[in-house]
Amino acid sequence: MFTNKVIIITGSTQGIGLSTAEMLIRKGARLVINSRSPQKVETALRYLKELSPDVIGLAGDVSNYEFCTALSDFAIEKFGRIDMLINNAGVASSGLIKDTVPHAFEKVVQINLLGSVYPTIACINEIRKQKGSVLFIASVAGIVGLPNYSAYAATKRAVVSLAESLRSELTDDGVFVGINYPGFTKNEDQKTIINANGEEVLLQKRSGVKAINREKTAGKIIEQLHKRKFRMYSSFSAKAVQMMYRIFPRLTLNILRHFRKKISAMQ
Repeated sequence: MFTNKVIIITGSTQGIGLSTAEMLIRKGARLVINSRSPQKVETALRYLKELSPDVIGLAGDVSNYEFCTALSDFAIEKFGRIDMLINNAGVASSGLIKDTVPHAFEKVVQINLLGSVYPTIACINEIRKQKGSVLFIASVAGIVGLPNYSAYAATKRAVVSLAESLRSELTDDGVFVGINYPGFTKNEDQKTIINANGEEVLLQKRSGVKAINREKTAGKIIEQLHKRKFRMYSSFSAKAVQMMYRIFPRLTLNILRHFRKKISAMQ
């Protein structure tokens, strides 16, 4: 399934992205990794090249379309084609709307939404040639808006709609389009979040939440690509939220409102 497939994973030098890259390399894929940080790209490449020589990386911001075209060209120049794109790059954010400066909201939109739109536009015609795959990484917050996470939830919900639209558009082209909903996943110590002032600060260790290990989440992503299943969830809780909101939307929103302070306290 993945042997010799050329796969671009955005935001893939740490966390879920890096774990997914490692698993795909072990399955014989040829990988293109990415991060905004050249140092992180170099560090991840050193690690991944111990597993396979068929991995390259390019540092740059996927919310910049010119960089995304360069990333696409980079993959084609090295490997000759693009089979799959995993839109994993994203940033968490928190802050009440009343406390959030406009720049903070704009920054989250650029990274989480445009950072999925631009790589897709840059790579889609090559992926169509291969009848390949485009996978978007969403969030439980993309199912229903969470208090204190308005910018993050809004962008992740937008990514879901983007995936739904693209799926319809590419039906006749044989391209698989999917949307993955990770649950609360363990983060590295250096993971950052955008606060209400638009500053990137270290994400505090989550308390009161049972976090999923990154390998399980990455495994679900790979399983989804293999099965070409449109929606897949990394945890039972994420699937339960989707089902509950679909069947009992009013009740779900009332529950979220009741537990708003507890949810807002989760980082």
